[in-house]
Amino acid sequence: MAVTPMSPGEMLDGRYRLEVLLSEHGGARFWRATDTVLARSVAVHVVPSDDPRSPRVLEAARSSAAVSDPHFLRVLDCADADGLTWVINEWGDGVSLDVMLARGTLPAMRAAWLTREVAEAIVAAHAQGLCHGRLNPEAVLVTESGAVKLIGFVVNAAFERTPAPARFYGDISPRESDVVDLAGLLYAALTGKWPGVSPSGVPAAPRDGSKPMRPRQVRAGVPRDLDAICDRVLNKEASQHTLPIETALEVAAALSDYVGDPALVAPVDAPSMHDEPEPPGTLRPADPEPAEPEPAVTPPDPEPADPEPADPEPAVTPADPEDTMAAPPPFAASGFDFFEPEPWEPATPLPPFEQPAERPLFADQERRVPAAAPAAGPAPAVPTEPGTEAEPAPTAPGPRRRTWLRRLLVITFAVGLAVAMYLAFEAGKDDEPTTPGASSTPSPSGAPGSPAASAPATPTGPVVTISAVADFDPEGDPQAENPGRARLAIDGDPGTAWPTAFYPDANFGAQVSGVGLILDLGAEKAVSSIVVQLIGAPTDVRVYAGAPGAGTPPAELADTVELGRVPAAGTTATLEFPAARTRYLVVWLTRLPADGARYRGQIAGITVRS
Repeated sequence: MAVTPMSPGEMLDGRYRLEVLLSEHGGARFWRATDTVLARSVAVHVVPSDDPRSPRVLEAARSSAAVSDPHFLRVLDCADADGLTWVINEWGDGVSLDVMLARGTLPAMRAAWLTREVAEAIVAAHAQGLCHGRLNPEAVLVTESGAVKLIGFVVNAAFERTPAPARFYGDISPRESDVVDLAGLLYAALTGKWPGVSPSGVPAAPRDGSKPMRPRQVRAGVPRDLDAICDRVLNKEASQHTLPIETALEVAAALSDYVGDPALVAPVDAPSMHDEPEPPGTLRPADPEPAEPEPAVTPPDPEPADPEPADPEPAVTPADPEDTMAAPPPFAASGFDFFEPEPWEPATPLPPFEQPAERPLFADQERRVPAAAPAAGPAPAVPTEPGTEAEPAPTAPGPRRRTWLRRLLVITFAVGLAVAMYLAFEAGKDDEPTTPGASSTPSPSGAPGSPAASAPATPTGPVVTISAVADFDPEGDPQAENPGRARLAIDGDPGTAWPTAFYPDANFGAQVSGVGLILDLGAEKAVSSIVVQLIGAPTDVRVYAGAPGAGTPPAELADTVELGRVPAAGTTATLEFPAARTRYLVVWLTRLPADGARYRGQIAGITVRS
């Protein structure tokens, strides 16, 4: 195979003038050239026509033109002429990711934003049935205007003589390689190390056996959410209590949740990629405007003073004094992302039922019965058993005697009913639990806080407002349990709920002893009961209180005191306990109900009372 000599200044197709040779690898050359017709810079890939890669390169160039996503540097032209096969691409002025990493790692938010932009481009490519095939830091460019561009879409992979083997990821498809490389870009931007499939000049990531070490193990301070995204792609087998990420769309969605509004995170140019994004609402001082000279004012002629001064305007008092006060957000310095709900107000109680008019137990006067007419002659004899003498019939009792007999029967019945009710009440007291706390669902006897078979009454007392809520997973790795949905547990809507992650069995698969939520009451307050609305059954629930006087949320259960527990709760877990003063409460789930083939808990509402 002969290589056609090429040098700067030569023309391709009488239009593209070669300027600078950027790289040469395996007989393929990459040039910066000038399109003399449109007077613009272009990128040129060239191989000899008799190179075995030549047909594959032309096919890749034609197929890549089917994707019009603005993140890709487009193919402008391709041809096979004069012994050369060449492809013309857009030229991008900017800095590639590998060059950025030579200066240092990127801030977490910039790294997430950059990878999200690349992921959206790969989603568009995969939707067209195409893959990048060589997605590494050298292929990611941030332009001078702060936009992300991808170099060598489809074409770069076609220039490879043999596809690079996925040494540590087994036999995977080109689509799966793109997804692994997407997580590799995030990993590299955070740590400066490359764990991907495609070859790169960035130093390789350290490995723990056959898998790359997690980003947090390579560099301290990597956010747990981004660490988890990398691990869910690069180490699927280890993600036992979270679902693996297997598509570019899932990578883009996970990073979109982390980034939020991309317009607030995007850099203004390539050099600012190493700067932390400014927080939303940051005010910049405006350029001072030149002061205009004030016109000369001639004082008016003095006028006689008003005989009656005008009434002063009354001072306006705010309708609500609290409207002018602002409280610092709870957990501001703790690193939690909390939701602050609208103030909760109890519903207006329904009016009581009207009691019917009291009716006397006995009549207030004797029943009037007309007297019977006297019978003629003696009263007939009452027949008796054979062999006995007949007895005269008794005289019919008078009205007063019948009334007293009726009263005696009623009094006897009333006394018997009262005795029966008293005995039933005493028997019921012997069956009631003696431990505080009860659940709507019975639990096995002998368990701590075992409830009675009957549901307890709803606790009374003023409702304590929950100022903020966050997920609590101190034993997890990562320590995150759907943090973005924690607010659903206190939003007042029973149709929404905070869910735990899915676990292989009810006891979390021996991975952790439990997970839950931290409630911030805004200030130290007295609490005596809590009602937790649940979805699914049975669920084991425990409640803990932070130490009195603590100004920060507990970092682990050892920093709390248990207030009570409800084993095998149904849809409602009710706990009453001696009044305690605390600012932080932990609702802790230690056993989860089944949800399909796996297990997870769900909290739909929480009410705290003092």
